[in-house]
Amino acid sequence: MNYPEDFQRAVDDLIDNWEGTAYTKTPEDAGGGTKFGISSKSYPTLDIKNLTREDAVGIYYYDFWLKGGLDKVDPVYKAKVFNLGVLMGIYEAKLLLTGCSSLDMYKQVCVKHFEGIVIKHSEDGKFLKGWERRALA
Repeated sequence: MNYPEDFQRAVDDLIDNWEGTAYTKTPEDAGGGTKFGISSKSYPTLDIKNLTREDAVGIYYYDFWLKGGLDKVDPVYKAKVFNLGVLMGIYEAKLLLTGCSSLDMYKQVCVKHFEGIVIKHSEDGKFLKGWERRALA
């Protein structure tokens, strides 16, 4: 499929630089088995181990980009909201954008969000540095 250029750049960055292409399953990850950032918890009927990149891109386009309304988000924020929406949920990522007057402000709001998760769920502290690095990138 021929996707919009802004989506294609964002999804390529997500997969190539953040989520990776290998199937992983670690006990401390509540999402279960994951490939391309697509988790078995979120998609229990999919064979995640055998998920193709093409299928993952399609999921991201329809379930995140279009259903999440990212095609209507200010271009300055689209890729970051998409990337962080994979971590926290697309609607949460969009909600955190409310009131932000710059991309840097949005990044800081997201860092505070992740810090709040760890305050409530200390067992997730092991993920905080990675979440912060991703938010600030």
